Amino acid sequence: MLNAEIRELIKYLKSIVAEEKPDNDVLEKYGKDPDFIELNEIVGGIRSACKKHFEMIFDLFPDPTIITTMEDGKLLAYNRAFYKLIQTRGKNIMAGTTNIHDLYFELDKRDQLIKELKRTGVSENMEIMVNDVNGEMFVGLVSAQAITIDGEAHILSVIRDITEIKRLEEEIKKLSIKDKLTQVFNRQKLDEFLQFELERSERTKAPFSVMLVDVDSLRTINETYGHQVGDEMLVAVAAMLMDNVRVTDIVGRWSGEEFLVILPDTDEKGAIILAEKTRTILEKTHFNTVGTLTASFGVSAYRKDLLPATLISRAHTARNRAKEKGRNRVEYQ
Repeated sequence: MLNAEIRELIKYLKSIVAEEKPDNDVLEKYGKDPDFIELNEIVGGIRSACKKHFEMIFDLFPDPTIITTMEDGKLLAYNRAFYKLIQTRGKNIMAGTTNIHDLYFELDKRDQLIKELKRTGVSENMEIMVNDVNGEMFVGLVSAQAITIDGEAHILSVIRDITEIKRLEEEIKKLSIKDKLTQVFNRQKLDEFLQFELERSERTKAPFSVMLVDVDSLRTINETYGHQVGDEMLVAVAAMLMDNVRVTDIVGRWSGEEFLVILPDTDEKGAIILAEKTRTILEKTHFNTVGTLTASFGVSAYRKDLLPATLISRAHTARNRAKEKGRNRVEYQ
């Protein structure tokens, strides 16, 4: 068994290695002993060498890494990858007074991170928005570890810039629900909205309607001016529809020259009024190259136990009748 003095010295050496404050009583008791002085110097040298190795690895670590105080978020150290990440803030960082708040991290997310660190000692892969001095946002994926320095709680954080990854994710998501040309919802997403509104109306008895918009003479425009002009007209019609429907209405491209507008909480009368208003706006709009443009509208309203396909079929029937009656008109079925 180790005697009391040995255990006392081991405890002291542990505190030195852990960078905690040395026990002054032990220093006073053994401070003049040559063996203690030699041992203390050896441990101090080991600690100093370990610190240098850590600093070298810390600085060369490829991901942006920082050390901050746990409570007030003061930035204690950062590596060159972090400096490169937000180099527009270099002068502030070099001043040594920057804290995590000055780096514009989302403070509510930081509070959440700290709570998790205090509870478990580690937090992994938390997304935090960061803003640089130019007002440009980037998304940081933060993994953090609670550490102790000089007896005080600190945070070692690794921050990966995943802005491009998130942008690509959003682009993929957008492509999955939006029409590539017109940037309104695509057919697949419209089918989902139709099913949702049908189920909602069956459950709540609230009305809803659809408005089918078929651009007149698009084939003639393509043959006369080329498909690029025809595509420009489709884009223009989509923008016009988006600008003239309610926020709650859903606009999508149903087929080549057809657009579908889903109108929640709208009965037959309201749908016809909106369709006529939209038809008039389109008729009075001047377009480069082609001049004027019109569309034929087919309107249909929800009926009890109606399937989405039946609702759209009725709107198509109304649209066809509008075409047969000379186009540029609204019909209801």
